[in-house]
Amino acid sequence: MDRQYPAENRDLQKRIENEGLVLSQFMPGAEPTRQTFPMRNALMSGYGIATIIADANEHSGTRIQARQAQRHGRPVILNHTVMDGTQWGRELADKPGVYVVRDASGASDALDYIMSIDDVDMLARQLLDAAPAAI
Repeated sequence: MDRQYPAENRDLQKRIENEGLVLSQFMPGAEPTRQTFPMRNALMSGYGIATIIADANEHSGTRIQARQAQRHGRPVILNHTVMDGTQWGRELADKPGVYVVRDASGASDALDYIMSIDDVDMLARQLLDAAPAAI
């Protein structure tokens, strides 16, 4: 929590600390490693209302985040360029609870829709009962 990665996101993390929530399962001072990113992704998908995937390539670790979100019964908002540019994005786009958007406005609209769903437990059951994406 006391380290920003990448460093250029320092101001963004400070803003999130002031206006939202920053949490970590790692001890203060812990270095980001290849092994800790999947653990971090699981934490983010479990606590988030939805996972937004704005940019990713075929071998991106972001697909781990998407898979974790589905396992947690959380919606995924996927930028169409990720869907068009990756095999896993195309496979993910057909899954329940995945919203493909063209821009930030579309992502905002998808979040508004997700937040408007009254029966969140029903939504989570539908997503968890669906076959998980093989991404």
